[in-house]
Amino acid sequence: MSIRGRMRYSIDTCPICGGGLCTIYFCEGTDSVPPHGLIVCDECEAIWLQPDVSSPHCFPDAESADCPVCRQPLYEHAHPANQNDVDDLGWTNAINTELTMESEI
Repeated sequence: MSIRGRMRYSIDTCPICGGGLCTIYFCEGTDSVPPHGLIVCDECEAIWLQPDVSSPHCFPDAESADCPVCRQPLYEHAHPANQNDVDDLGWTNAINTELTMESEI
């Protein structure tokens, strides 16, 4: 069962695969690494550490998709950012409103 109503904040289309949306994710971090933001392509899973897809990117390991910052399991410790997360990261100006949409979760 899915729930409608969660916004998915994207900044651009992916320059790597050409088909995915680059979405803002919020990672909880660890005791020694504070919460942080990531940009993740919803198709090829390319990851950027800042809201700029022209900056260097990386890919998670196919067998163990860990966050490149805190090394915790990416999809267990990170989630698509909500508006409060985006505000806390200071990435509000990076949002492309034409690519941001309601999604099913």
